[in-house]
Amino acid sequence: MIFKKLILIFVVGFLLISVGNADALSYPMKSVGQDISWPNCANLKFDPASFGIVGVNGGLSFHPNPCIGAESSLYKQNLSLYVNTGFPGKPRDLLFQYSPLDCSSDNTGCLAYNYGFNAGRYATNYALSRGVVSNNWWLDVESINSWSTSPVINQLSLIGEKDGINSAVNPSSLGYYAFPPGWKILTNDWKNNLPNWVASNSNYYDVAVKQCNGFNFTGGKTQLTQYIGKLDLDISC
Repeated sequence: MIFKKLILIFVVGFLLISVGNADALSYPMKSVGQDISWPNCANLKFDPASFGIVGVNGGLSFHPNPCIGAESSLYKQNLSLYVNTGFPGKPRDLLFQYSPLDCSSDNTGCLAYNYGFNAGRYATNYALSRGVVSNNWWLDVESINSWSTSPVINQLSLIGEKDGINSAVNPSSLGYYAFPPGWKILTNDWKNNLPNWVASNSNYYDVAVKQCNGFNFTGGKTQLTQYIGKLDLDISC
C-alpha cells in the first residue's frame, strides 16, 4: 500500500509540474543579476544588481545561511531564493520515516520523498523566521552534494522538496538550477517542464548568453544562465 501511494504521489507530482507556472518568473529581459549565499556573508560591500537570488541554505540541506536577512535586503524589489538539494540516504533518511508518508525502513523511494519534503519545509520555515519572502524559488541540483545512484530516487527527493516548499509558501514559480551534464547523470535527463536556470561553468558573458538557447535541461523554458565574475552573475533570457 505504501509503495502504491508513493507511485501515485510521483505521478500526480509529475502531472502538476508538467502544467506548472513555467512562465511566471519576471526578470528584466537581458538584464544581469547576482546570486549570493553563505560564502558572501563576510563581504557584502558590492553594488546590488537589478535582481538577486539568495541562498537559503548554508551549502547543504538542513543547514542555514546565517546572513540570509542581510543578503535579501539588497534585493527588496526583485528577490528570488534558492535552496541546496541532495539525498544522503541512510541513516539520515530514517529521521523522516513517518512524515509526511508512513514509510517502511527499506522503501528508499518513500524515504527519499520524505527527506526532500522535510528539506523543503526546513528551508521555507528558516526563510520565514528571518522575515524573508519571495514568490520565486529555485532548487539547486549539484553533483557535489550527496545523491543516490538511482536517478528515480533522486527525482523523488526533488519532487518531495518541491512539494514541501509549495505546501509552506506556495510560490508563483519554482524551477531548477543545474549544470546540464550533471542534471543528466543525477536525474537521467528528467523532463518535468519546469523553468530552468543554467549553470554555464564559464567566466564569460557571451557564453552564458548563448546558453539561453538549446540548454533547457528540464524541458521547460530557460529563464536564466549563470556565469562567474567577481560574484556569480546571471543573465535573464
